[in-house]
Amino acid sequence: MRLLIAIFILFSLTGFEETKPEVDVKDYSYRLKAAFIYNFATLVDWPSNRKTGDFVIAVYGDENVYQELKTRYSVKSVGSQKVKIVKYSSATEIAKSHILFVGEEKGKDLSTAKSKTSSYNTLLVSEAKGGLSKGAIINFIGPGGVNYEISKTNAKKHDLVVASRLLNLAKKVE
Repeated sequence: MRLLIAIFILFSLTGFEETKPEVDVKDYSYRLKAAFIYNFATLVDWPSNRKTGDFVIAVYGDENVYQELKTRYSVKSVGSQKVKIVKYSSATEIAKSHILFVGEEKGKDLSTAKSKTSSYNTLLVSEAKGGLSKGAIINFIGPGGVNYEISKTNAKKHDLVVASRLLNLAKKVE
């Protein structure tokens, strides 16, 4: 039931178009992840010093999620901040952003991503096994990209406040 509510909220917030029922959901998991990532931006509160300039969403390690964010969400805003989508090709490029999504193929670099973003109030989102223990604040779990877990402890370390609505829809909160 919680999953159905989460999907309904997600689609209603993003204007996600209906997909054909015969298409495998895995083919569209990158769309769901991109939609979730954008909506995380609206359900997390950043410190006041991060509420000016562009709202930067960065992707490291998932070209499909990057392209979907760039196509669909680069014209949107988070509060009064215009969304800017950036892509990192290597861990050495990781810099200041509001959200950093580390794709499954780059999960081995999650600890590096954590250390490079630790002073920037970055919402670190991953889809790595054990992602929360490696420093992620939100970690996608299971197939399809619609389930996630959250670490309130990791969020607090980055001075981020996660809305109760987002916490309530998580499969696991620590």
